[in-house]
Amino acid sequence: MKVRSYWVVFAVSVLCVLGFVGFLAINEINHHKTHENPSVAFAKPLPPFSFAAHNGTTISQAELLGKVWVADFIFTSCPGPCLKMSAQMREMQILLKDHADVRFVSFTVNPEMDTPPVLAKYAEKWNAGPNWFFLTGNKKQIYDLAEKGFLLSAVDTGDGSGKLEDKFIHDTKFAIVDRSGTIRSYIDGTAHDAPAKVAAAVEHYLTSPN
Repeated sequence: MKVRSYWVVFAVSVLCVLGFVGFLAINEINHHKTHENPSVAFAKPLPPFSFAAHNGTTISQAELLGKVWVADFIFTSCPGPCLKMSAQMREMQILLKDHADVRFVSFTVNPEMDTPPVLAKYAEKWNAGPNWFFLTGNKKQIYDLAEKGFLLSAVDTGDGSGKLEDKFIHDTKFAIVDRSGTIRSYIDGTAHDAPAKVAAAVEHYLTSPN
């Protein structure tokens, strides 16, 4: 009797563990789909913002309404993933060159150094077209926009070691924003297929509000 009870308890325990593991797996799959698959509903409206652009203009959230745009957070002296992300953004320009209602927006997380003239040189380096904007401005406002608006990390650690990769920590995702100024999906900015995935998501939101 005791042996039978033991096996019953054991079987129930195993089923509970398997059920919990299955729940975690399904949750992770859904999280991945929500953030990278345009067919899955995700909507995060962006707050108003206005920052100086590399070309001497000012770009605001209001001016981007009616466009589908891709955003990322980088800094010009970044020795790491920013180089990959900017190269990916450049490729997206080529893939989406026939769509007049597409914009690309790169926010710097090092605005003290990345002034409009510095950003202009960086834009030239990456062959940025007229629809790719590099924005700078008040540091707190940029970081607040990243963390509270885009739900992406942006941290100045205050590290004085001289290593920029240790001082500025930021997310490496691309955010896709629809015509209403609402974030609809995220794509890993360092993945080899990021340009194709972003282009597909952008084309989806050019023709569909959902």
